[in-house]
Amino acid sequence: MTDPQPTPPPRSPRLAPLGLALLLLTCRSERAGADDCAVILDRIVALELAEQGYSDPVLTRRKQQEFARRFVPELQRCEGLSLPPGARDCIARATSTEEISHVCLR
Repeated sequence: MTDPQPTPPPRSPRLAPLGLALLLLTCRSERAGADDCAVILDRIVALELAEQGYSDPVLTRRKQQEFARRFVPELQRCEGLSLPPGARDCIARATSTEEISHVCLR
């Protein structure tokens, strides 16, 4: 005769509210579209150039286009990622790249 398999312990109902809360947080966040990802990259490039002392809008646009071509795979991976509430406004108001990465996108 073989020993019967032990029955697993019942799941704790206390984990259900935690799972529901995580699900609701995920539902409240928005997903980044291609335009969002492009805006984030453009803003980072513009801020980096400004921090280096460049203020020529033609140079800024040229660098933004160059980086958009260079980082196509990264921009594609960005699409669909979760954006925290208020991220778009925060990115538009950011005064440094650190603010974008450490405040707006967290």
